[in-house]
Amino acid sequence: MNTTPLITQLRDESMRDRHWKELRIEVKEDFDEDSEDFTLEKVFSLNLLQHQDKIGEITGHATQQLKIEKSLINIEELWEKDPKTNLEIDPTYTKGSNDACYKITTTENIITLIEEHSGDLAKHKSSPFYKQFDDKIDMWENNIAKITETLEILMVV
Repeated sequence: MNTTPLITQLRDESMRDRHWKELRIEVKEDFDEDSEDFTLEKVFSLNLLQHQDKIGEITGHATQQLKIEKSLINIEELWEKDPKTNLEIDPTYTKGSNDACYKITTTENIITLIEEHSGDLAKHKSSPFYKQFDDKIDMWENNIAKITETLEILMVV
């Protein structure tokens, strides 16, 4: 029997604690996947080859969840750290009284990100794996809605 696909699936970067827990339930055995004892011999003693289809299913789900996880990390990093999300504001003067004030010069970059990330979040929300990320997806949907409202208010003023 070829164990290479099984070993590859078990060591996939997308496997998280929740996936290992699901696998332990499937094989009805307790094991520590991070232990030095989790060797090829242990894989055989757990009869994991007999569960290769389920392991493939778990790994497939883990891979899809990793895509959502990485997307959420990207959204977070952009909004919290990237200068692209900063408003461009220039000092200016009012026309009538010539008082000093500030003017938003462009919002295109922010509007583009709002549209892109709103679409990504909606796609994630319709995913069968939404439940694992519901708090974070909902939080970012709310944050982006607040940003949109604030932008609308600032552009009117």
